[in-house]
Amino acid sequence: MDGVIPSNSQQGYILRRLIRRAVRHGRKLEIGREFTREIADICISQFRNIWPQLIEKREYILEVIEEEERKFNKTLEHGLKELEKSLKEEGHIDGTKAFQLYETYGVPLEVTEEILEEKGLGIENRESFEQAQKQHQEKSRTASAGMFKGGLSDTSEMTIKYHTATHLLLAALRKVLGDHVYQKGSNITPERLRLDFPNKEKLTEEQVKQVEDIVNKSIQDGLEVSFKEYPKDEALKLVPFAAFEEKYGENVKIYCVGDQSNPYSMEICNGPHVENTKELGIFRILKQENIGSGIKRIKAVLE
Repeated sequence: MDGVIPSNSQQGYILRRLIRRAVRHGRKLEIGREFTREIADICISQFRNIWPQLIEKREYILEVIEEEERKFNKTLEHGLKELEKSLKEEGHIDGTKAFQLYETYGVPLEVTEEILEEKGLGIENRESFEQAQKQHQEKSRTASAGMFKGGLSDTSEMTIKYHTATHLLLAALRKVLGDHVYQKGSNITPERLRLDFPNKEKLTEEQVKQVEDIVNKSIQDGLEVSFKEYPKDEALKLVPFAAFEEKYGENVKIYCVGDQSNPYSMEICNGPHVENTKELGIFRILKQENIGSGIKRIKAVLE
């Protein structure tokens, strides 16, 4: 309901872990079919009076949970085969192997522990799981070293243009796909922009053209880009779909593209941006990708 989906973020990881544990226990009960959608639907009905937004986003919530169950069932099959193979060959599972099962096959540590407990075993040298995890995190930090806030690789002229174009793209996606779209992540370089957002399906060819046309019209219209500072609580009321809420300070900037009374785009952002969209050129979508359960990625360029 709040936009959190199964992912590698802290909240997304917790949600993914809860869904996957439920799937694991469902398999133990030998239900024999996918079931999380039915349970989630019952929960939505029970709590609809407390959180009316559950009804508004009911189908989207159910689709995300169902897709995570389907995805986990596939990875779990491979993971369980690998676990059984290691037990047969080595006679045990150590922390390093447990991390491999998690990183490669998506089997959470607690699921590996539960399976081993059922066999009267435990994870040997469990500390090596934390060591492997820290090494993996350090590699991730190293890979992202030098990145600026907002996913910018630098503050060159082209990167600033692509940053502004990312705002235009997000607004266009919301117009074409719906209000469930928000920025899950971005990576912006002088060569291209990359935007991650929640949606069940990739855009159709018709939708790609619609998005490109909307963005290019906003560029051709020569819309001014401006900002105002607001207290965080007030800003989040004006931009309810804002991502990364926990990273905001007490006062934040809201960037508007177009007339502030009826803007084309309005987002919480630290900048930097061009002063007018006419500086951007022609926008074109290069590629779409699936990067997770219900998460899509678009790469685009300015020509």
